Amino acid sequence: MGFIDWINLGRKKNEEVKVTKIKKKNIGMGEMAAGNQTAAASALEQMLAQKTATTKILVVQDGDYLSQVTDYALKMAQRLDCEIIALDVTDSPLQFSGERRVRESSRFQERARLSAANFTLQAESQGVNIKHIMEIADPEEIVARLSAEDVGIRYVLTKPDQESLRANQERPQVPVYDLNCSRLNY
Repeated sequence: MGFIDWINLGRKKNEEVKVTKIKKKNIGMGEMAAGNQTAAASALEQMLAQKTATTKILVVQDGDYLSQVTDYALKMAQRLDCEIIALDVTDSPLQFSGERRVRESSRFQERARLSAANFTLQAESQGVNIKHIMEIADPEEIVARLSAEDVGIRYVLTKPDQESLRANQERPQVPVYDLNCSRLNY
């Protein structure tokens, strides 16, 4: 199956995907010329680690899994021979305090456990390795931390925003972010 056929296959299934590629960073010649070989060597080491690491897809959900996202993640993982990290993250319980915070946190954790268990069964039946992580914190901070810790995370899939879901009930766009070589921070 050719590349064009693979792209068209997703559209035939009433799914649209929006891929955002983040520009690659490179090692500045100024760093090397200025005698900062340690920083340059560290950046090279990080780039090599990214190239040789097992590619992973970070699927970000909020405890309630959207079938368009999970189905697309599984198809993508199979086609690209990737592993999946299912991340359930929310910061909504943090707006409460005391007993209410505990209740809201427990509800989130229970929903996330059930949804992740179903997703894990589906992934394993299709031969896709999956790992589940649950966090109650700012989603952007958690995604940034996980992608910095695991150089294998190349793609991030998230739920479409509510406006997109309402407007495109049959064909919501699944946001896909390509993190290839974007973790090098200078």
